Parts: sequence; structure tokens; C-alpha cells
Amino acid sequence: MIGAEVARRYAHGLFLLAVEKNIVDKVAAEMREIDALLSADRALLDFLAAPQIRDQDKFAVLRAVFSGKVARELEEFLLHVVSKRRYPYLHGIAEAFEALVLEHNGFVKTKVVTAVPISEKHKETLIRKLEAKSGRKVMLRTEVDPSIIGGVVVFLGDQIIDSSIRHQLEVLKDQLQAVKVH
Repeated sequence: MIGAEVARRYAHGLFLLAVEKNIVDKVAAEMREIDALLSADRALLDFLAAPQIRDQDKFAVLRAVFSGKVARELEEFLLHVVSKRRYPYLHGIAEAFEALVLEHNGFVKTKVVTAVPISEKHKETLIRKLEAKSGRKVMLRTEVDPSIIGGVVVFLGDQIIDSSIRHQLEVLKDQLQAVKVH
């Protein structure tokens, strides 16, 4: 949980800088590329994590890799992340930054979990209802989890709407256990 908070704070700082410099879309695209690079090959992260390598050498490698290829502000941000030893959170920072950019552009990431796959028609209906509820454009991702038994669980931004049968059974169980029988 601490890692998620660290990632959000760093992403928020980068986002504010990108907004101030009017380079949000450029930094977002470059951050996606950096995240993809780090996900595909952990060699750079392993290098940054190596305690026997001096910070100056790490900075030199980062400059060699990214200088002229990404916005100067993003390069400086990466150097700052490394100087504060926050490189393990780079993926989380990239995800949190992407969420801020989507929100900035009027979108909200939404995940819908159902017990069985839902049809395209139902997805479209759900998107319309969620857009009306949130007032933003919805980027819908679906997931199937048979353990919810039936119904739907919606993750709309920071909000969770749990209308699953599993949840309803848990609520019923709690209510029945709370009843005092004499």
C-alpha cells in the first residue's frame, strides 16, 4: 500500500509539471514507452538497484539512454526518482500518471467483473449508464470471475459498486450472525 501512495505522489508531481509546461500528452506517450521498456527488460531496473554502483554512474547511464529521446522535464524527473531511490515504483508511477492523464482528458478507467462473459450489447448499455453516472467518458475493461456467482462488481475510478451475489450472501450472513437468539 505504501508503494501505491509513493507512486501516486510522484505521478502527481510529474503531472503538475507536465500541465505547467503544457506537455501532458508528450510526457504521457514517453512515460508509456519507458514503462514498456522497463517491463520488457529488467536490466535497467537491476542496474539502478545495484548498491555497488555510484549514483553518478546511474545518472550517466540514464542520461545516455534518455537524453534527447524524452522531454527534458521527464529526464530530470527520472534522475530525481533514482536519486531518491524510488526506481522500484516506476511502473506504479507510470500507471498513476496514466490515470491522471485520462482524468485530465475526461476519461475514467472502469473495470467490470462478472461471473460469465457479457455481450457487446450489454457492454454498450453498461458504458452508457456508467458515463451518465460519472459524467465522464468510460474506458471499460471486463473481467470474468466465477467466484462472484452472479451479478456484477464495478470499479469506477476510486469507487467500487459491488452488486455480486457473493457480496449479497456475505451481507446476509453478517446480518444473520448479528441476530441474537434467546
